[in-house]
Amino acid sequence: MKRVFDMLFHLLKLFAAGCLAAMIVMVFGNVVLRYAFNSGITVSEELSSWCLTWMTYTAGLVALRDHGHLGFDAFLTKFPMGVQRVLLSIAHLLMIGMMGMFLQGSWQQTVINLGNAAPASGISLGALYGVGILFSVIAILVLLGDLFCIVTGKLTHTLSSEAEEALAEVAAHNADGAAKH
Repeated sequence: MKRVFDMLFHLLKLFAAGCLAAMIVMVFGNVVLRYAFNSGITVSEELSSWCLTWMTYTAGLVALRDHGHLGFDAFLTKFPMGVQRVLLSIAHLLMIGMMGMFLQGSWQQTVINLGNAAPASGISLGALYGVGILFSVIAILVLLGDLFCIVTGKLTHTLSSEAEEALAEVAAHNADGAAKH
């Protein structure tokens, strides 16, 4: 199962990078066309904004899985590990609930907009809103996996340990730099 998720998130990273590359090409191409030839490609404006949306959601999933979002753990670290696990479990249950509401709203918007076409490209607007379905389903799976690890005590990589690891890396890097001089 881990291999499947690793492959899925590798594909999500590639997709986000592809969206970024496509967005850069379309926007830069339009700028050149506007200044050099006083024209532009209308569909590129629309598709570049879609790429931005898709890239944001897919990169957000990668950050969620890698625990790369900003966190405020000063309150959490004041408690013993058992209480931290309870508080983290509650936070994960709340996030799963919010993702459930997001899934419901994304589903409704996708269904509403399936028959509507984007003005420039003619692509169904359901494709734009459908990324919210993908995002919320995968986010729920990631959060459920993290919740399972928290409850079973297998999660050792907490926010406070991330900060400690980062500080240790900086200290090691500074020590290496000082030793070279």
